[in-house]
Amino acid sequence: MVTFLILGLILTLATLALFHRSLPKRPNFASHNTPTATGIVFLPIILLTLVSGMIGGGASSLDVGAACFLVYVALAGVVGFVDDVWGGVDDKGFAGHFGALARGRLTTGLVKVLVLGVGALVVGVCEFGVGWEVIFGGIILAGSANLANLLDLRPGRALKFGGIPVVGLMVLSVGGGVFVVAGIVGGLIGVFYFDLRGRIMLGDAGAAILGSVMGYLILLNGPGIFWWFSLVAIVGLTLVAEFFSFSRIIEEVAFLRRFDAWGRRVNER
Repeated sequence: MVTFLILGLILTLATLALFHRSLPKRPNFASHNTPTATGIVFLPIILLTLVSGMIGGGASSLDVGAACFLVYVALAGVVGFVDDVWGGVDDKGFAGHFGALARGRLTTGLVKVLVLGVGALVVGVCEFGVGWEVIFGGIILAGSANLANLLDLRPGRALKFGGIPVVGLMVLSVGGGVFVVAGIVGGLIGVFYFDLRGRIMLGDAGAAILGSVMGYLILLNGPGIFWWFSLVAIVGLTLVAEFFSFSRIIEEVAFLRRFDAWGRRVNER
């Protein structure tokens, strides 16, 4: 696991350095023109993990569920990148995307939602076979990817609030699941400083990958009471985001506000 953590960190930073100038740019919340869609730089470590797991053996070998997840998380980065580059800013939330569809316009955000939703069900089938677990597992996986995207509104926020459960879940996970996500987590660690300091934005591409990792680790620790707790939390927070601003909620709760602002530049708080 440690080897892939380090490899993921190095490979992701090298990819970021190589393609930094080619990333699309967009004004962040402080109106600074910033490279976005940084999640696309995680694709090399995702593909390397997939290939090494398929040709390797022992602890690094992949079962069908793990292989399906790696394809899924790569797809999450790709559709997130498409939404980052070609998506509009006017259609927000499920209501906005489905409202646009009712008016005859298919948004890139809705394409992302549909691809990740259907893909999550496929991962569920690969992991558990045909059964009730597929539906709830799919909601957890796709819902986690969406939730991370909802948090990615300030420098470092998604990685702070998403990183804590990811690290905790990695400690609790057993078997080959930790190997599957170790390289991606190493990459997330590598870009954390640059995201926190406002030099890059994860974008939908990066947030979808972060959330997918969290959702997959939840799947590995279920089914059971932890599943139901996670499911209620994910669905509940998603519904809250449809009606209230996460940024305003964080700003009004003192300990959340301090945690959210930690490490960020003063002019980007």
